[in-house]
Amino acid sequence: MSLIADASLAGTGLDSASLRALGQSLASDELIVFAVRHHSPGCAWQLQQLFASHPPSVVLVEGPRSFDPLLPLLVHPEAQMPLAIYTYAVGGAAADSRRAAYYPFCDYSPELVALRAAAAQGIPARFIDLDFAEQCALEASPPEVELRQDSLLDEGHYRRSEHLQRLASQLGCRDHEELWEHLFEVPATRLDWPEHLTRVAAYCQLARLDCSHDELHVDGTLAREAEMAWHIQQALAARRPGEGPVLVVVGGLHAVALPGLLATGVERPAISRAGLTDEASALIRYSFDRLERLNGYAAGMTAPAWHQRLWHAQLKHPQRNAQAPARPRQAAALELLFEVAEKLREQDVALPLPTLTAAYEQMLRLATLRGRDAPIRVDVDDAILSCFIQGNADADGVRVRQVARACFTGQALGRVPPGAGTPPLVRDVEYRARHQRLKLHDSQPRRVVLDLYRRAEHRRSSQLLHGLLLLGIPFAWRTGGPDFVNGHGLHLLQEHWEYAWTASTEGALVEASVYGATLPQAVANRFAQRLEQQAGDGVADARGAAVLLVQACVLGLHEQLATPLQRLAEAIGADPVFASLVAATASLSLLLESHEPLQAAHLPGLPGLLRSAYQRATYLGAQGVSEAEATGHVACLVQLRELLAGAAGAELDQALYWALVSQLHQQPNLLLRGACAGLLYLAGRLSEAQLATELAGHLHGLRQPQEAVAYLRGLLSTARESAWQIPSLLEVLDQLLNQWGEAQFVACLPELRLAFAEMTPRETDRIATRVAQLHGADDLGRLRHAMLHADQVQANLRLSQSLALVLQGDGLAPWMTP
Repeated sequence: MSLIADASLAGTGLDSASLRALGQSLASDELIVFAVRHHSPGCAWQLQQLFASHPPSVVLVEGPRSFDPLLPLLVHPEAQMPLAIYTYAVGGAAADSRRAAYYPFCDYSPELVALRAAAAQGIPARFIDLDFAEQCALEASPPEVELRQDSLLDEGHYRRSEHLQRLASQLGCRDHEELWEHLFEVPATRLDWPEHLTRVAAYCQLARLDCSHDELHVDGTLAREAEMAWHIQQALAARRPGEGPVLVVVGGLHAVALPGLLATGVERPAISRAGLTDEASALIRYSFDRLERLNGYAAGMTAPAWHQRLWHAQLKHPQRNAQAPARPRQAAALELLFEVAEKLREQDVALPLPTLTAAYEQMLRLATLRGRDAPIRVDVDDAILSCFIQGNADADGVRVRQVARACFTGQALGRVPPGAGTPPLVRDVEYRARHQRLKLHDSQPRRVVLDLYRRAEHRRSSQLLHGLLLLGIPFAWRTGGPDFVNGHGLHLLQEHWEYAWTASTEGALVEASVYGATLPQAVANRFAQRLEQQAGDGVADARGAAVLLVQACVLGLHEQLATPLQRLAEAIGADPVFASLVAATASLSLLLESHEPLQAAHLPGLPGLLRSAYQRATYLGAQGVSEAEATGHVACLVQLRELLAGAAGAELDQALYWALVSQLHQQPNLLLRGACAGLLYLAGRLSEAQLATELAGHLHGLRQPQEAVAYLRGLLSTARESAWQIPSLLEVLDQLLNQWGEAQFVACLPELRLAFAEMTPRETDRIATRVAQLHGADDLGRLRHAMLHADQVQANLRLSQSLALVLQGDGLAPWMTP
């Protein structure tokens, strides 16, 4: 294969000869600038050939200088890939001043292969790029630059290159990923390293043509290249005659610029670190699925498990083979086909051996048809989709696509070596999670169900997971069960969680180490910080203080409850908001009644706090109520009634509540008055006859229909049983509806819908039956007609109305009466 056809270089100012000269300029007896694609098995294999034929005197690798102390751990024999160096930098107190990034490594990452080879041969090695904090400082000023960076190996320039897209189109490739594998991965094992380097340089120079000087300046590329060139100059100056070359392993986009910088000389960039308040780096576990997602927009190559297979297959053939380069790829592809078939069979998708044979044969023929010596990822994927899907690709093929993607991606999770200096918080969380029988050996999402009322170990697991949520650790998320903090689903007995240990989990734990060395310590300190934040607001908030008290119990912080209890007591006495006091009362009642999950029933002073909150709530509830507050006021009254019916409410003075309800029953607000009438009726403090009389008076005695419906809505919100227990209610409502014209009915329809919205389907049926009986029928018939669309019904209604007007104009209105 020629380098790149001159026809493909039209308009670039380049030709094959100039590109070849560029590639040759990267290698000399003194210096070899080895251009790589991050996470490329082909580049990694060629680096091994280079070390065997030209042992370097020093190895310089693209990466922040501050990573150097982690090099011994990275190349440790017991380090199991994938791993990543996690780094973060903080430039101030603002939330957007905190930046974090990952530098991932696989077995087939060229940078790691070079570092391992250097360690094996006793060759010094170091990183030569700007520190992450310095890179952040360069990118801080332009508003269009994102505030968060997820990878230090950004390869977005390849994706955006119009020249590479045009070349891919000419060669029949779908994107730059397929183009790279077609041009470099397939022929890697039959080329010598100088030829491979020349071709990679040509490819990267094409990509760089699409990057303007301003773009490279704004994203920090030029400053980073100046830093790397300065380190190369220092290494060349320190190299003694007769020693091996200085080997520089950097991304291809940077490599093609370095010879020019070195030829003219370069000054080291001066970047201020004055605003930096915190920075750190740590070696953490990484995963293939995280790498796949990362590669989708930032760095390296897709399908990490596929490239891992290729890497292992290539290691079995360490020597260059110009005659049979296809054998390792064919073997890796066949293994992947068998894995996909096995996983599909586990899901009851039958795949006989002839289907596998057909897929393998089609894969080989696709590669030949597309001008390749061996299959690449898209050839294998296309063969799987065409042979394994026994039906519609969009329906039956969903499962096949999912399984194939999972096999291409893999679930491998790395392991840091002993003495890796993992922050104590990471180790502590790992120990506690494993002790609670949570599986952390891979990044596969899993589910766990926790029985909070019957199993103490499950309560400990719940406290662990809630603690990680408080710290902002992306590890677990609750999918069901009681939410004690917000007061939802309290009738449920079990919590349902999904969890997955990923690189993001470890990275977040590294940052959270500022709160403490163990999970209990970190959770306690983070919770104390939240307490101080609430106190610093300067607003008396009984609801918020009670929520924090409940959250402390959910987190298992029972030894640190003195401050939350004191803050709540102060807020109860100072908070002037009725709804806030009712919410605090409900939270305190919950603490007393939820014995096992919250373990707070015996907290000293809790019953007294409940009484104080309840008494102040009943006092505040009697103050003036605006129209906007009426709906919320009704909800609070219902909540207090439910509280009094519980075990905790037995110790409270119910007379205070009923005095409040009786007082509000005289309020001019019709919604509130109706709600209080319902509460009094259910408690036996208002007889059926009294309620019927009051109802009739409100529905018939008011001039505005909306006011009548507001009273009805309030009544049904607290005593919906009255709709079928009091016959006169529906009779009066039916009479009222008969009196209204269409305009009045439409105006009241929203309030009517709200009035009956809380009814269950069974209750709605009971009301419908009563309404039918008022009109001499047993039921209202079928209320839903699936054969008719709503638009058709509306059109028919308009037609009926038009017909009625015509008949009325002709004096035939009686014809419309049944």
